[in-house]
Amino acid sequence: MEIKLATPEQIAARAGGDAPRLRLPERASAFAERARRLRQLAPGHSMQGYLELIALVADKQQAALDAVPLVALPRPEAIAQSHEHGMPPLAHASHARDVGWCDTLRRMLRAISEETEGRTHAVAKSLEMSRDELYEAQASKLLAGVTFGLDPATAPFIGAGLQVYFTHLAISLGEAAFPPIDAPGICPCCGSRPTASVARIGGEAAGFRFLHCSLCSAEWHMVRIKCAHCDSTKGISYSGLDDGKEKKDKAAVLAETCDECGAYLKIVYMDRNRDVEPCADDIATLALDLLVTEAGREPYGVNFMLVHGDPGEPSA
Repeated sequence: MEIKLATPEQIAARAGGDAPRLRLPERASAFAERARRLRQLAPGHSMQGYLELIALVADKQQAALDAVPLVALPRPEAIAQSHEHGMPPLAHASHARDVGWCDTLRRMLRAISEETEGRTHAVAKSLEMSRDELYEAQASKLLAGVTFGLDPATAPFIGAGLQVYFTHLAISLGEAAFPPIDAPGICPCCGSRPTASVARIGGEAAGFRFLHCSLCSAEWHMVRIKCAHCDSTKGISYSGLDDGKEKKDKAAVLAETCDECGAYLKIVYMDRNRDVEPCADDIATLALDLLVTEAGREPYGVNFMLVHGDPGEPSA
């Protein structure tokens, strides 16, 4: 079902005031909120086992974020240069990752393997024993969106380690390091695409829509009823699932589709369910992805916990 909503002007008039430009994640809760939401969604879900696994991963991400070792931050002159060229200071395509992220990943994998069994335990344990070179090779493929040679069994773990690292960097640098950039649909901190957008409640963010970064967990403001991919305000529609409990136009998760470019990005509404979390609710609504992709839409969002790969090429 497709739903036509109010115009951007009507939304802006209702919201009032100025939206915060950027919301950096809170170190104490960045991944804890995701874990909590995943466990809330898991019981009775067709993907219950996977939701519970990613909740465990999020627990270990939060523990890792709480105790990240010292890693090199971008030098002030490098940040100034990125500002001059309107580029994200932590641009993932060019950022030289500190090797410390590999050690953080190993600690996460060890903790995960200790609390799992069967195939998950074997995969986590094997990856824990792997070399930094494999981590780096897989990370580069994952960040570049290259699926050939990417191991789908380990990709979510690699992605989890990268998320901790880039989230730590974004928090450590602070909001002043991240002025607006020329590409509104990518993260002004690290240049990644969003996982989804979130319409927030509470405080100065109430009533505004933010894109949630798939990599560093930052959120940046984008007006509602606007395509994150092509920036168009024309031909924007919303698709939802019928779960038998609520009207589709009142669902907490909808797919915002664009007739101009054919892309879609999910949006989660906190005023309909205050517990929604972009990454968790994106995973739990895969049926919505099937609905809109069958209609010919292409996903714009990225979720490193839902990665498809083709391990036909050696990883490193």
